[in-house]
Amino acid sequence: MHHDLDKAGKVKVDRVLRDVSAAEFDAVHLPGGTVNADSLRMVPEVQAFLQAMQDAGKPIAAICHAPWELVSTGLVRGRTLTSYHSIQDDIRNAGGHWIDREVVEDGNWVTSRQPDDLPAFNRAMISLFSQSRRSVRHNDEKETNSATGLREAMSGARKEGSI
Repeated sequence: MHHDLDKAGKVKVDRVLRDVSAAEFDAVHLPGGTVNADSLRMVPEVQAFLQAMQDAGKPIAAICHAPWELVSTGLVRGRTLTSYHSIQDDIRNAGGHWIDREVVEDGNWVTSRQPDDLPAFNRAMISLFSQSRRSVRHNDEKETNSATGLREAMSGARKEGSI
């Protein structure tokens, strides 16, 4: 396997982005990978979704090359973040402040550099998502897709010893 150039498998999709609204989610996690991020950052539906999440002040977590999606959406100006080192110029050119740390938290964002930083990133992401979840009031007590996914991710991370 050549890191993110070779496909490792397929993931079953419940719904496609054009069929969802940012209002249905409490947070978004943008996974890394050069090919994924470079492809997704130019998709208008991805940009619109991220803009809507940001406009609502919802948590956004991005690792590795995923901040490219935030750059292409026009969201990094004035923000402090990190990423994989090879896209630091893109972040700076878009008006962001790039720093080389395993995790950077800036308001409703948490960013990280690379797979080696996953334990710290997971802790920061879960903390940000859970803080936001506590502050969100729902008219009914149903859990959203993101809360269910967060619970599953936390359970899996605990089993793996990442948190």
